[in-house]
Amino acid sequence: MEIILRPYDGTSEKTMLRSISAFFHVHHSKINEAQARKNLASWTKEEHELYDILGDGIPVGFVHLNWRGATVCWIEDIFVEDSLRRQGIASKAIGLVEEILQKRGVEGICMDVVPDNILALRLYHRLGYDRLSIVTVRKDMHSFATERREQIGGMDFRVKQFND
Repeated sequence: MEIILRPYDGTSEKTMLRSISAFFHVHHSKINEAQARKNLASWTKEEHELYDILGDGIPVGFVHLNWRGATVCWIEDIFVEDSLRRQGIASKAIGLVEEILQKRGVEGICMDVVPDNILALRLYHRLGYDRLSIVTVRKDMHSFATERREQIGGMDFRVKQFND
């Protein structure tokens, strides 16, 4: 399958909205169409770039970039349709993003990853994303089940156990 990135131009809006909803479902959140539209509006503002991932010319996912300063860019979100995962599509898309950003002279590319998403962590690590840069800490306002604990700098952190 030939994979290319196409800057989002609105022609795939229906597919993009469905993909945004599916993306949030993977991250244990359910959103409605209005919320997906709100995300789409945010992801197409200045400082953001949104790309359709096309497989043989058909949208199969998306990549959302967010500029945080002039020389560092975040791959904020990446999504591939469930039925097409584990075929190298995300790897190829990330490689294409890296080519685009390298031409622009970025100093670093960062990603935030939910710690229970081990498959994504393995993919990113395999692609060379092996340096911890920023650790996001969170305080939940409601109790949750702890899947496991991780130690960083001698401190104990809980990794949330997600349920669908």
